[in-house]
Amino acid sequence: MRRVVEHLPVGLIMAGLALLLQACGDGGGHAGSSTADPVLRWNAVAIDASRLDHTAVQPGEQRTFGEELGPTHTSRAFAMIHIAVADAVAMIDGSFATFFPEGTAPRDSSIEAAVAQAAHDTAVELYPSQQATFDAALAADLGAIPDGQPKVDGIAVGRAAAVTCLDARSGDGAELSAPGAPNDFVYGDAPGVWRADPLHPDATPLSPKWGLVTPFVMTSPSQFRAPPPPALDSAEYAAAFNEVKSVGGDGITTPTSRTPEQTIAGIYWGYDAQPSLCAPVVYNQIAVQIGSERGLSVVENARMLALANVAMADAGIAGWETKYFYQLWRPVTGIREADPGTGPTGLGDGNLATIGDPTWSPLGAPADNSANSNFTPPFPAYVSGHATFGGALFATLRRFYGTDAIRFTFVSDEFNGVTTDQFGNTRPRLPRTFETLSQAEEENGQSRIYLGIHWRFDKVEGIRQGEQIADLVFANLFRPRLWRRRITDPRAADRVRPSGGDPRSDRTRTCAALACTAPGAPRRSSAPRAAR
Repeated sequence: MRRVVEHLPVGLIMAGLALLLQACGDGGGHAGSSTADPVLRWNAVAIDASRLDHTAVQPGEQRTFGEELGPTHTSRAFAMIHIAVADAVAMIDGSFATFFPEGTAPRDSSIEAAVAQAAHDTAVELYPSQQATFDAALAADLGAIPDGQPKVDGIAVGRAAAVTCLDARSGDGAELSAPGAPNDFVYGDAPGVWRADPLHPDATPLSPKWGLVTPFVMTSPSQFRAPPPPALDSAEYAAAFNEVKSVGGDGITTPTSRTPEQTIAGIYWGYDAQPSLCAPVVYNQIAVQIGSERGLSVVENARMLALANVAMADAGIAGWETKYFYQLWRPVTGIREADPGTGPTGLGDGNLATIGDPTWSPLGAPADNSANSNFTPPFPAYVSGHATFGGALFATLRRFYGTDAIRFTFVSDEFNGVTTDQFGNTRPRLPRTFETLSQAEEENGQSRIYLGIHWRFDKVEGIRQGEQIADLVFANLFRPRLWRRRITDPRAADRVRPSGGDPRSDRTRTCAALACTAPGAPRRSSAPRAAR
């Protein structure tokens, strides 16, 4: 049985808020929780939950580290939260289709209450040790809504949307990569095959079974599998090899031709490090900022963020399916083992146009807010997860707004005047301006080459994969309705339905069918958390 969401003591709620504020810092890209838009408020709550989830547990702190660890789990968690929110909004507003078979909402249900309850209930299941924080946010939101039937109905709609989403994703394969699940991945020895980072040999492969997760929209995890990477003895591989070898060095052990501007760009998009950062966060921050600058309504934000996060969740599934299908080595291994006589087999890469360097060291993914060294992420190179997530995000925004010509200036949490580097130096606050979405998309992908952790073809095919998934999601989910009208059924609650529909073939379901319950009533049984 899924845990019943209960209210916690006030002391625990305040402790949760204190931990949340401590984890947030002063990130320039942080959406904040002061916005009047409940969708953006709960997006900020989700972002802060992910930050805290990737922060080491302090002595005496009642929290579990890594409940949704890494970009794979985080992208799924964000998608689930925003599906529940969007479905709750759509059931009330009716201006776009729901993700799950459509429920109905009583007339004048509170959208604010529905959003808060849907996001809260979903987040509690995903990050249960942070319930105190979520309860505090829910109490604040519901406390600002006048008591009455609209509030009661909104709460019921939100609960229904959350239950439906959580039930649908229960046992979807994510549990195979959950903390404590067996990780039986075995490295290979052949040239070109991914192996542990020689500078961090004890790192555990991340989410090797994520390609088995049931997609949200794709017909299968392999639907958009990237084509095979270039052969090791090809000219394309040699070009990518020589590029990253030249620009990706750390500048200490390994010389680099990378410019200071390129170094900033590489770090700017990082969001790799524990504590606090995880890649899906930066893409949500950008989506929220652009939406706010363009004046999106609550309903529009609900739809936009659901589209973006579902696209990124399926991009994570497709990207990791591709990664572990091909298992291509990272530059730190490929460059060190390029020449004959190196590597486990001593064969080298067989390419006459590459010259190895057995001590080559990349700039690496930034190990922020700690004394740890920079690193190469612990999963195969091809395709780039950043490029795939970014392709999904920016293609979604292009489709949503109908243009690529969106200029925006964004402050990354990597350069927010608070984050420290591996040497303990506080990085400056450095806003970066992009003239188009495509410019940001390209730099996001290229940044991984500047860090020395990806090949060019990882970027190219990752962007393409993410864009394909975004197009699929946009074409099929949360479709806007040209116009709508409310109808009143004397046998049931008022509801919203597209004008012209045939009541005899109406696919909608009442809130009762979606497990709507009055405030305080127990939620219906479902699969246990361990089976999610």
